[in-house]
Amino acid sequence: MKWKRILALGGAMFLGVAILALDVVRSSVDIEIEGLLTARDILVLTAFFLLYLFLELSEKTRIEQTVKKLGLILVLSVVVTLVTTALLMFTTDISFEAKEGFLNPLSYKTVFAASFLNLGFSLLALLIFRFLRDLILYKRRRGTRRNLIILVVLMAATAASTMFLRPVDSGIVTSVLFGTAVIAMVANSFRLSWIVYLSKREKVFGLIYAFLLFGTLTVLNVMTQTGLLNQILLYYSHPLKEIVGQTLLFGNIYAGMAFVSTLFHLPTAEAFEKKTTEISSLHTLGKLVTRVFDFNELLDTVTTMTLQVCEAKACWIEIVHQGEGEEGKADPGAVYEYRSKVRSCRLRVAGLRNIRSEEIELLLPFGESSMRDEIFLEPKPVVVDDIAADERINTNRKKGIRQGSMVVVPLLSHDEVIGILYAIKDTEQGFFKDDVDVVSAFADQATIAIENSRLIDKSLERERLMREMMLAQEMQKRLLPQSLPIFPTIQLDAVSTPAFEVGGDYYDVVQLEKERIGIVVGDVSGKGLSAAFYMSEVKGIFQSLSRIHSSPGTLLERANDVLSDSIDRRSFISLIYAVVDTRTGKLTLSRAGHCPMLHVSGNDIRYVRPSGMGLGLSRGKAFSDSIQEETLQLKPGDSCVFYTDGLTEARNGDDEFGYERLIDCARDFRNMDATGIKQSILGRVQSFSANQSLHDDLTLLVLKWVGKP
Repeated sequence: MKWKRILALGGAMFLGVAILALDVVRSSVDIEIEGLLTARDILVLTAFFLLYLFLELSEKTRIEQTVKKLGLILVLSVVVTLVTTALLMFTTDISFEAKEGFLNPLSYKTVFAASFLNLGFSLLALLIFRFLRDLILYKRRRGTRRNLIILVVLMAATAASTMFLRPVDSGIVTSVLFGTAVIAMVANSFRLSWIVYLSKREKVFGLIYAFLLFGTLTVLNVMTQTGLLNQILLYYSHPLKEIVGQTLLFGNIYAGMAFVSTLFHLPTAEAFEKKTTEISSLHTLGKLVTRVFDFNELLDTVTTMTLQVCEAKACWIEIVHQGEGEEGKADPGAVYEYRSKVRSCRLRVAGLRNIRSEEIELLLPFGESSMRDEIFLEPKPVVVDDIAADERINTNRKKGIRQGSMVVVPLLSHDEVIGILYAIKDTEQGFFKDDVDVVSAFADQATIAIENSRLIDKSLERERLMREMMLAQEMQKRLLPQSLPIFPTIQLDAVSTPAFEVGGDYYDVVQLEKERIGIVVGDVSGKGLSAAFYMSEVKGIFQSLSRIHSSPGTLLERANDVLSDSIDRRSFISLIYAVVDTRTGKLTLSRAGHCPMLHVSGNDIRYVRPSGMGLGLSRGKAFSDSIQEETLQLKPGDSCVFYTDGLTEARNGDDEFGYERLIDCARDFRNMDATGIKQSILGRVQSFSANQSLHDDLTLLVLKWVGKP
């Protein structure tokens, strides 16, 4: 782009110097070459076009700088006018001799003055045309560009029609084309849409600039059409003079139109500026709603923008306080008890602008405000034209109450009032419909901001709880055996899967003596966190009592005594406890309301279910009488399956996995080792439930008696 500008400027300068040299030679020697003047005009127009191309390739300014550019054009026009006037008045020996319809310079000063002045007027004409073109095409409509092109074609045709005319001659065709071009200038001058978007200050300056430019261009148009300046322009190039003259006339007409239009738009400038501010404020507030998560900052922004847009003197928001979770957001003393026949709640006063809490309490006491009742009953904007005279305002303490008007707008979320936005002006009847609409729009944005802030807080709280739950899950996993003991006569494998992050299932294998182990599987009623707490308590009880009491029944009785004092009456714990002699294969079993153990011995598959009620359901003799022990002698290849009801109650629609399917699994997988039995049973349960999530905690422990090695 830079080299193109250099070529364009260099070409224009070269042609300008060449034309000047030719004029100097012509003024010294009579040269009569046919077509010489026509060729010279072509060179002049080419140089003019290259100058235009140079300006087009320059960095363009935005249309938003219209008033500044208008002022710049005014300054250039004034400078050209003053320089031209000074040059013609104070420079001697600038004159022409009319001979056979041509103008002959009488001195070299005239030649140089003609070149200098034509350069100045050409630059001014080009700048004016580019400026007017940008203004006309601003927010163009269909046909705008076409109309401008028609004008340019008419101006070019008018200039071209003078190519073969002598400077002092005029033609009918030129006059007709010129008249048509003037009509096109007037038509294009009605394109003044840019004026609407100026601020009030810009319109004032634009009005002044347009008036001064109109006057300056009028002077220039008169100068270029009469006297010595007219002869200078005609001598240099008749076509160029037509282009410059038409451009100055176009600028003159447009400046006049701009002045009149700006004058009519000036009274509405303030209203337009206000609407622009409203749109900008809503846009800014909309972005803040999604980017700013600080509760107080959002409320302060809403009240600040309400002040600016509505030109209010005071503003604040009252938020319906939702609970202790928001206490940290409120300043000390900013939450008030509000009780009336309509609604009782706690109101938090926030975003105060140019008003104190004491003034609000004086204006609208929190214990007796009928204004708030009206908003809660019928949530729609309320306008108070005269605060001092309105019966809904505190009438018992008129002293100190502000004079003026007030608008009250509810903050609605799902048809529920979650807050109220107030704005006050010092003048009576200060709020009109458009003000109420703006405040209502801000109230809607404030509602979104408040709801977003609360949702974010809930999300953060949920995330914190989830992290704590994951930590609890990890801790609960550590309560279960990290590895199972290894014996030459026994194979053991187990798995426990909670339905939620944590659960109430429990299993453990404890070495009681050198040749005896204790196996326990339990299930706390319910699911989730409360069940997990009881599960951890059961582990502690089992770990301590198993080393004291060798009898499974006695252990369950003692465990029930301990748990009865701490467990909730609505909860209970089912437990199955077996003691196995790893040398002889003798298994002693007791059950406290838990699922029966499945014993597989060859083709004999049965559930072992000694009686017993759940831990925590009763205490003393009633519980002891319910507990029974049962002893089995394991044979090589026998297996025992301990589980919780999460396995048998696994669902596929309304169908449960059940005890019969578990027996089928034990029969099908009886020849596998403990790990194979466990994995096969789990696989069949998952296949039955179509890999759906668990409805209850699931625990499975498999014991396989290998016998003496």
